[in-house]
Amino acid sequence: MNVSMIVAAFLRQMRRHRLYTVINVIGLALGLATCVTLGLIVRYEFSYDQWIPDADNIYRLGEVEMIGGRPSERSQAPFALFDPLKAAFPGISHMTRARPAAVTVITASDVLSVDATFVDPDFLQTLPYPLLYGDARTALSRPGQIILSEEKARAYFHTTDAVGQKLTVDHDGHKTDLLVTGVLRALPANTTLQPEMLIPLDSPMLGSEVFTQWGMVGGYLFLHVDNPSEARGIQAGMAGFIAAHTPEEVRKAGALRDLRLRALPSLHFLDGEIGDSTASRNAVLALGLIGLLALLSAVINTVNLSTARGLLRAREVAMRKTLGASRRDLVVQFLGEAILLAGCAAVPALALVEVALPAINALGGWGATVSYPLVLSGMLTLIVLVGVLAGAYPAVWLSAYDPARVLAGSRMPNMGRMGSRLRLMLVIVQFSFAIGLSVSALVVLRQSAFVRDLDRGFQRNGLLFTPVIDDVGTPSARVALMDEFRRVRGVTAVSDFYSMPGGNGFSTTDYFAPVGAPEQHAYMQWQDTGRDYFALFGLRLLAGRMFDDVHGEDDRLHESAEHSVVIDESGARALGFVTPQAALGQVFRKEHGRSTIFRVVGVVNDVRLGSARDAVRPSVYFHTGQPVRFMSAGVRFEGRSEREVEGDLRTIWHRMAPDVAFRPLRATDLLSEDYRDDEKHGQLLAMGAGVAIFIALMGMYALSSFTVARRMFEVGIRKTLGATTGRVLGLLMGQFLRPVLGAGVIGCVLAWMAMRSWLSGFDARIALSPAYFVGVVVTAALVAALTVLFQTLRVARAEPARALRAE
Repeated sequence: MNVSMIVAAFLRQMRRHRLYTVINVIGLALGLATCVTLGLIVRYEFSYDQWIPDADNIYRLGEVEMIGGRPSERSQAPFALFDPLKAAFPGISHMTRARPAAVTVITASDVLSVDATFVDPDFLQTLPYPLLYGDARTALSRPGQIILSEEKARAYFHTTDAVGQKLTVDHDGHKTDLLVTGVLRALPANTTLQPEMLIPLDSPMLGSEVFTQWGMVGGYLFLHVDNPSEARGIQAGMAGFIAAHTPEEVRKAGALRDLRLRALPSLHFLDGEIGDSTASRNAVLALGLIGLLALLSAVINTVNLSTARGLLRAREVAMRKTLGASRRDLVVQFLGEAILLAGCAAVPALALVEVALPAINALGGWGATVSYPLVLSGMLTLIVLVGVLAGAYPAVWLSAYDPARVLAGSRMPNMGRMGSRLRLMLVIVQFSFAIGLSVSALVVLRQSAFVRDLDRGFQRNGLLFTPVIDDVGTPSARVALMDEFRRVRGVTAVSDFYSMPGGNGFSTTDYFAPVGAPEQHAYMQWQDTGRDYFALFGLRLLAGRMFDDVHGEDDRLHESAEHSVVIDESGARALGFVTPQAALGQVFRKEHGRSTIFRVVGVVNDVRLGSARDAVRPSVYFHTGQPVRFMSAGVRFEGRSEREVEGDLRTIWHRMAPDVAFRPLRATDLLSEDYRDDEKHGQLLAMGAGVAIFIALMGMYALSSFTVARRMFEVGIRKTLGATTGRVLGLLMGQFLRPVLGAGVIGCVLAWMAMRSWLSGFDARIALSPAYFVGVVVTAALVAALTVLFQTLRVARAEPARALRAE
């Protein structure tokens, strides 16, 4: 059979059965569009850093430390490792440090806060980012130089060719004029490290302690090797290197247990696993699975409708066989028709991809693009694959008809019990996917709402923060600034501190143990606090007292052998105290290091500043009479709008620190980072569920049209024998609702397993209530019933004489 005959037969079937054609094309178009769109997202996520030359031989070195007796990997490492590593491993061809830091850029018209990256001269040899202007070999060779991103060069100098220009930058109170020696070409969005400006590490803007302290994580360490075997050799030698070069107190404290090399292309998902980003390999794979299942659901529609409609083509098949057509010819014809149908659906599918991809990108923060050579080749492959999958069973089944039996009979043949069971099974698969996805979307959205409204132990409204205020100047200048903030109308509390909500700001941890009970050691977060810290966050005092200026031992900076501290409930339990009252007056010290004794003078409620995924970390609060390094500032206000208070604070800031950018942050915005990505994933799941349900309902509508038409004679007999309209309606509706309810059980079991595993990753989480599952199944059953109600009601109410006369 030639192609023209297949096309002619396909067009003839399209004209004769317009409803089936429209439903098939719409379903396949939605399935193809969903599969291609989510496939592009998956491809984008798995292509991070692949564009960088020799990316597989570039590695990041991260430290592994012991936290709570368990190893915990970090993306950063102490800079004190740098020189010993280069000397110990000659296989390292290039190596660089990279320290992200916020700096202030001072232009003629504005003062701006920008994220800079301080790096070694070998940075562009280790990570070969392309320069639009400048020489990669010399652009970072001397202090006083700077490389700008293409975007920043255009913003500051209104041109991308900014080489030779001067830019004033302030960091940590050191204002410097830097010479622009290079401009980075705009980097692809799927790049892990996206520097806005590169500044040499030996700049006077950085303090020396970051390079020498083993207990301080300086930033990222990247290295380049000639081949993977060199990397394996370096990794194998890490244990000996740590034993030979790290100080004994660092090893005893477990602060540096191991060093791990991670290949550059693996960092995107690794950072998500260790908490440095929100990237999730499982979430991306789930999106890909949704795309495939949506396409499978559309294929199931085509199979079901093709077999149902194929019964009407029995005489055509019999005539073709009688006139000499072989079974192979018929199989080729039906497969060809299925492929042509998929091809017709591909055109609107491509249009849907163009429309949907920007919206999906915006929702998920992705940068996937439609590469037409890739998309068209992939679409052609899908057309053939979908055509074969959708047409294989109908083609084999239809071509097997016995022409003599078909032509001799007055009734059309049927598929028998086997065919009915197949259609039933396919419908169950469709609705299992749709119901399981709907339940998952509901649970994810409910968990996101739960995290959004979670009681975190402090009052989040009426709070403004300014991150790390070291740039303001001396400690006395920072104290003066906060005193001015306190005079603003409506401000009730001002304090400086380390950690901000959302895990932002500076954080440090250490092991502490009660004096006389070293075995009861606890891994606790160290929180330096200023005046009014507890009032700022609205913490509740459970026992004892807060810090005050009367007790000199309250000030950690005061020279004393004993300091007063406040701990939280979790800290009291971790140190072995049964109640908050039992902790009062107790003393403990750091497990390693200085011998200063800390006496508990107060216990406050637990505060969840970090993610809902992590357990509340026990905290010990110290009071500092003067601001220390890396502290942020916070302001609590009431009785005035946030905009008014922020405006007054901005005015004071610009008057007292004119060369430092004012960066107000809201507690609600910082906390939104904890649930925003899950909320987006829930919305994507809901969209996928909507597509799956729509495809399944279209298939059910078309299938019901065929099925009730086939049962007209049966209905006529039943009504003649006394069956009521209600009994007949119940009989027909039950035929369609039973597979939906069966699919509900399967879908709910699968969703329960998936959501139970997902929720186990949260310390604060909702319960998997049966209401989620029952509600979705009941809703699906009601929607399915409404979909087939018109068809079944029409047949159930028909006069039996008309049905019997027609037969």
